[in-house]
Amino acid sequence: HSLHDNTYLRFFTGHTAPVLSLSVSPKDDVFASAAADETMRTWDLRVPGCLGVLRFPGSGRRPAVSFDPEGLVLAAGVGGNQVKLFDLRFASKGPFATFSVPGEPRDFASICFNFDGKLMLVGTAQGAAVSIDAFKGTELQTFRGHANKMGLPLEACFSADGAQVMSGSEDGKIWRWRTHDASLVAAQAGHRGPVTSVKCNPTRQLVASAGEEAACGCLLSGSAAAPLPDRTEF
Repeated sequence: HSLHDNTYLRFFTGHTAPVLSLSVSPKDDVFASAAADETMRTWDLRVPGCLGVLRFPGSGRRPAVSFDPEGLVLAAGVGGNQVKLFDLRFASKGPFATFSVPGEPRDFASICFNFDGKLMLVGTAQGAAVSIDAFKGTELQTFRGHANKMGLPLEACFSADGAQVMSGSEDGKIWRWRTHDASLVAAQAGHRGPVTSVKCNPTRQLVASAGEEAACGCLLSGSAAAPLPDRTEF
């Protein structure tokens, strides 16, 4: 989609069910998608057809995908409780690592890395986000408290410096916890309805959130305990 003149430039077809997760490589024109058809596909923005397909049949759970900060590793949350890591150069050989996320099977709302690629964060539709050691696969912290009685896929992310974890909430708030101990920093109101997506700019203190009624851009102050300022709707 062109932001210059608001026109569609290319359609990427191949999935046979709704696309649930997208991730763009931070280094080149490659992106990845995961869909309800239980497949993950990789694409090049310059080519209409997909570059490759990975299948995860039989789970019936919502998947999620994400590139690491170097654009070399692709993480896929699949099967309700598994995180698979792929080297993009040899993706056809399968994952080079598979981690099990403890607890009951979950629907993955999101998966992402922190700025140095040492941690991963899984957002779920079961009212919790989970941080994982990206090398050992061990669960580090579970972030709870945000409302999600409807079982919405609430995305979660790290702040730019990795010191905080953020997630949307069913009650229209953006929740923030300290990464190292999962203690709550703030739950800041910003939307009139559920906040399903929260993203942090990787280099600036800027947070963008999206809900069912509007998008909202918020400037994150340098103080970890300070609330987010008033919203700007788009």
